Amino acid sequence: MDFQPFSVTCVTCSSRLRVSRPELVGSIVSCPKCQSMVQLAPPKTDPAGAAPIAVGTHLVDSNALTEDSISQSDGPDSEAPATEPAGGFAEPPPVVGSDPTRSHQSSDTPQSSAPPRSSGTAAPGDPNAPQPAAPPPDWHSQKNARSRRIAMLVAVVLASIVSASVLFAVVRRSLSSTAQSQRADTAVAEPENNPAQPTPDATPDTGNATADTDDRANTDQTVTDPTADASAADDEPPGTADSGNPSDDAADRAPVETDRANEDAAPPGDLLTDSPLLSASPLDGMTQLPSAPLETPPLGDAPESTDETGTLTELPKELQGLLNGLGGIGRPQFTETQPAPETIDEIQLDRAAEVDVDLEVALDPRDAANMRQALGLTVAMQTSDPNGYPLNDLMLLLSQLSGVPIEVEWVSFDIVGIPINSRVPLPKGWPTVEDILTAVCAATDCTFDKNARTITLRPTDEKFNQAVAELLDLSDLAPENDSAVTVARALLGQTDGDPTEVTIPTEGGPAQLAVFVCEAIRRARGAPGKLPDAIFARWGGTYEDQVNAWPKLQAGVSGPPRIQAATLAALVRQLAKLNGATCYVNWQDAARRDLKPTDKRMPRTGEGVSAADALKQLLEPEDMLARVVDAEHWWIGSDASLDRFPVVIWFDDAAGSQETQQRVGMVLQGAAVNEQIIGAVAVDPTSQKCVAILPRFVLRQLPRMLDDAL
Repeated sequence: MDFQPFSVTCVTCSSRLRVSRPELVGSIVSCPKCQSMVQLAPPKTDPAGAAPIAVGTHLVDSNALTEDSISQSDGPDSEAPATEPAGGFAEPPPVVGSDPTRSHQSSDTPQSSAPPRSSGTAAPGDPNAPQPAAPPPDWHSQKNARSRRIAMLVAVVLASIVSASVLFAVVRRSLSSTAQSQRADTAVAEPENNPAQPTPDATPDTGNATADTDDRANTDQTVTDPTADASAADDEPPGTADSGNPSDDAADRAPVETDRANEDAAPPGDLLTDSPLLSASPLDGMTQLPSAPLETPPLGDAPESTDETGTLTELPKELQGLLNGLGGIGRPQFTETQPAPETIDEIQLDRAAEVDVDLEVALDPRDAANMRQALGLTVAMQTSDPNGYPLNDLMLLLSQLSGVPIEVEWVSFDIVGIPINSRVPLPKGWPTVEDILTAVCAATDCTFDKNARTITLRPTDEKFNQAVAELLDLSDLAPENDSAVTVARALLGQTDGDPTEVTIPTEGGPAQLAVFVCEAIRRARGAPGKLPDAIFARWGGTYEDQVNAWPKLQAGVSGPPRIQAATLAALVRQLAKLNGATCYVNWQDAARRDLKPTDKRMPRTGEGVSAADALKQLLEPEDMLARVVDAEHWWIGSDASLDRFPVVIWFDDAAGSQETQQRVGMVLQGAAVNEQIIGAVAVDPTSQKCVAILPRFVLRQLPRMLDDAL
C-alpha cells in the first residue's frame, strides 16, 4: 500500500502537523510550537477503498429517497437523547414535515420505506444507502438561541425600568407644577358675589339653596387646601362620587371666575419655589392695586394688613430678580436694592511674601565656619583718605577676604549716632582680619560677636543702653509728657513697670522700636526730635512719606565692561561706590539661598547697562533685589524680610483720627490671622493724630484700605 501524507492536530495549541515520512507513523513526538506530546496516528480510512462511480441508465425513485431522508430526521419534540457526532460537529437539526405523524419515529413499528441503519459505513456505490439530511438555512444551535433569548430578556427588563423611571419623573413634575399653579391662583383669586347659575332642568328651591350654600362652603375649604382635597378624593370609593345630588354636582362643577387684573398680577407658579421661610405665596398680604394706573397709591400709603405672612419686600434678592421685567399694569411695584459697597472687613488683604529657602540648604545645612582660619588671614591695607575707610564698605571687603559674612547692626549704629558710611581708621603693617576688627571696635566703641557662620558688628551694650535711655525720656514734652508716656506704652504693649515712664526693653529689637515710637510722638506733636531727621526718616515718618519709601533701584551707572569675574561682595561694593552710596547686604537672606561673599559672578556692564540691571543679573536668580533707602544708602535683601520690617508712622489728619484708628486696627487684625506680626495703633490725645506701628506689607496696602477715611 502506498503511503499518503496526512495531518495531525495538536490538542494543546491546535496546530496542524503534517506527516510525510512513513517511519514516523505511530510514534509520539513533541509539538514544535507548544512542546506538547502528539501521537502521529494515521486517519481511519475505508478498507474497501473508494468504489468507482457507476453510471447507469436505470431510473431513480426520488420519492423513496425523500421519504428516507424525512424518516431519518427527528422532530423538534423528540424525546430521544441527542448523540454527538464523531467528528465533533453539531448534529443538523431535524426536519419537521407537514404531517405530525411523520415527524416522530415509532419505536414499535419501523419505517418500511427506509432501510435499517448500520453501525458501519455504507458502501458508496449502494443506491439504497441512507444519505444525511442537509440543515435548513435558518437553523441555529441551541447554545446561540439560548444566549439570544437571555440577551433579549435583559434588554426588555432594562428598557422597562428606564421607561418606568422616565414616566414617574414626568408625572411627578407635572403634578408638582399643577399643585404650585393652583396654590398661586387660589391665593389671589376671589369668588364672585353672584351665585352660580342653576341648571335649566331644575328650579332652585329652599333645600337646594341650602345645599348650594353648604357646597360653596365646602368649595372654599377645598380651595384653601387643594392637596388635602386631592388626597381625600383618592381615598373615596368610586361609587360615592356618583350617588350624590345632581344639584350638588352642578354646584361643585361651577367655575369660579376671578378678576383679570389679579391674574395679570400673579406671576407664573413655576417661577416661585417653595420655601419654608415664606407663606403659600409671596404675594400674600399685599394690597391689591387699582386697575387704573393713575389711581395707584404709593407703596408707603398702602393700608396696613392684618396678615402677618411675608410680603413682597421681604422676598429674598434672588426671587425679587425673577419678578423684574414681568409686565402688567396691575403688578405690584417694589424698590430695587443696590449692592452695598464693600466694607473694610470684605477687602482682601495681600499676605507678606513667603520666605524662600533653597532646598539643598534646608536638607543639608552648611558646616560652621572656621573662624580661626578666617580671622587669622594677614592682609596689608592702605587708604587714600587719611580719615580711613567707610565702615560698611570695610566690612564687605573683610567678608570678601575671609569668606565669612560680617553683618552690621545698622539700626543700632543709627541710634548711637554712628552712620555706617562714616570712615574708620585702619591699622598699619600686616595685621590679621581679627586685628582690623579690633581696631575698628576700639575707634567706634563697638564689639563683634562670632556666630556659627557669620560675624556681627554692633555697639557695646553700655553705649547702646545709654543712647536708648536718653531717647526714651519724654520729659522734654512737659507738661504733656504723661499722655505721651501713656500713648508710647500702649503702642509698645507695656503693662508692667512704672506707668509714668517708658520701660526700657532688655532685647535689642524691642528697644530699637521703642526709640522710634518716642521719636514719632515728638514729631507728631511738633516738637524737635532727638535723632537727626535723616536717620529717623529711614525707620519712620509721616504716612505720606513712608508709604512709598524704600523703592526698587531703577537707575545708576554700572561702570566699564568687565573682562573677568569678581566676587559678589566686591561687585556690590564697587557698583554702590560708583553711584556715591554704600550698600548694606542682608546676609541672612543670602544664606537661605546659599549665597556667599566669595561667590564669583560676571554681570554684563558698560554703556547702556544701568547699575540696577547689573545688580538684577546678580540677585534675581536668588530671589533678592536692591532697594534705595536714601541717596547714600542701598539695601539688598528679599521681599520676605522687607515686608516684615516694622515702621512707625503718624497721620497728619487730626479730624479723622478716630476713624483712621478704627480702620487701621481692623487691617491689623486681618493681617494677624495668617502670621504673627508687629503692629499697634493709638490716638495721641494732645495732637489728636493717629500713631501706628505697621509692617511694611500692610503699609503698602493702606491706600486702598483707607479709601476716603483720610
